Amino acid sequence: MLLFPLRRPFTGRLPRVLVALLAMSAMPAMAASTLACGSYNAVDGGARLVVESSGQAEHRYEGQPPIRYLIRQQGQTLHAANISSGYTDSYTLSADGKRITATLADYVLDAPARCSTAPAPVAGSCRADIDSCIESASSASPQLLKQWCQEDLPFACNALLASYEKQAQQQGNDIDPELEEPEVCKEKSPLFNENACREAAREVLGKALGKAFADALSGAEAVLADAPLGELLQLCRQQPDAGFCEKVADAHWNAGHFLAAGQALQLACRAGGDERTCQRASSVLALDAGQFRAAPASTLPCGDYAADTGLMSELSFGDQGLVTLGMGSEMRARLENGNIHIRHDKGGDFVFKPLTNGGLLGLDRWNRYAVYARTGGASHCTAPVTFIELPLPQDCPTGDAQACCDAGKLQGCNAMGHRKALAGDWQAAAPYYLKLCQVGVRAGCENLRSVYEHTEDEDLPGKLLWICNRDGKGTHVACDVYATTNWALLGLGAQLQRAADEIEADVETDAAPDTGKANRK
Repeated sequence: MLLFPLRRPFTGRLPRVLVALLAMSAMPAMAASTLACGSYNAVDGGARLVVESSGQAEHRYEGQPPIRYLIRQQGQTLHAANISSGYTDSYTLSADGKRITATLADYVLDAPARCSTAPAPVAGSCRADIDSCIESASSASPQLLKQWCQEDLPFACNALLASYEKQAQQQGNDIDPELEEPEVCKEKSPLFNENACREAAREVLGKALGKAFADALSGAEAVLADAPLGELLQLCRQQPDAGFCEKVADAHWNAGHFLAAGQALQLACRAGGDERTCQRASSVLALDAGQFRAAPASTLPCGDYAADTGLMSELSFGDQGLVTLGMGSEMRARLENGNIHIRHDKGGDFVFKPLTNGGLLGLDRWNRYAVYARTGGASHCTAPVTFIELPLPQDCPTGDAQACCDAGKLQGCNAMGHRKALAGDWQAAAPYYLKLCQVGVRAGCENLRSVYEHTEDEDLPGKLLWICNRDGKGTHVACDVYATTNWALLGLGAQLQRAADEIEADVETDAAPDTGKANRK
């Protein structure tokens, strides 16, 4: 029996609407639009996306090396694998195939072109499964990374170089005993104490952060052996990529292979490197091998020097090792291992090597590849001052930092100063740093400078000068810190920061809802 009986007999003819619906359901689904090859211009200008084939594209931005992609279309989605950096992303293709919507920009086809024919990736290669290959790059062996690099995949080349640097760092750096697990934290140790462990862990963490900060500022980098350096340069020649070849140049420079570094820079320039890379390559390759073979420096330079590249365009060496950098900024130079070191105010050094032509070569990360030529200035400078410094004693590895400081242990005072500074109470940190500075610990004097930078406490410069003049010799490390600090500039910075904080506080106050209004009658 029919639950819904027909009101009239079926005549064999379907209604027109039903016929149309059945016809539409029988039609195949509309095919996805086809990605058009050619140049796509960013709607907001500046960048271009060049689709070379159905599987390859490049992102180009004026003055920057091109970024290459392997692309794969799936419906209206474009899966893009950035083979330069090793990241993946997804874009949306418009219905007509002429507009690509990315995460941060829209690109519109403005110069169609015929698609090139990209070779099919070899089965089992990294290119054949680029997504999973990128995902596993961080754990891949050097042998596998080298294989992928030879497929012209710069992210694998960069990962290979990074793995060699990591190996060099592990071989060259023994674990700092101060950063090992404290004895009071080892459960099987007779000294185990949970409360003491908590305090000791804070100290170890502070030291680890301080060491990492100091290493980052010092510019010290891993030096690779000749074998990996030669391999990396050969890979750069085989698969020239601007970003990778520039990293290869840096690795050779750190190892003192200056001409090889210049060659790698030149390859990076030819592969689409920016103007700065090309300029650096030109400066280095203008020198011949003999000019790098100068004898180690036995005296500090004297006079003015200038370079086309580098952090500082000009250096002026004067009496007692003082170096003027412009804007009233002065730093102190010294000789170390045959090179010229200039201590900067962030805890590290600018480093320069003498050249046989009388010039200077920048070695540190800030002035790498800079070639300084003498331009004149003073011809005679008085000898530098040797300042008396005391290394920070490691006299309070664990325990209560305040108690250590009260007992005259400087490591405890340093830890307490850091603790106050990290909490934002710079004024409370000053007395702790002052104790270190008074006995000649450079870090204590430099940290007092940081306190002034945050508080503009007018007593601090005077205290440093008093410590300097106390022995009448002018060789206390406080004399160096006082003389090489631009106190006026630091004070201006403190004033600007305070003004910015006040403006931000006023804005937040104005934006906050007035909860009292609702209760007023």
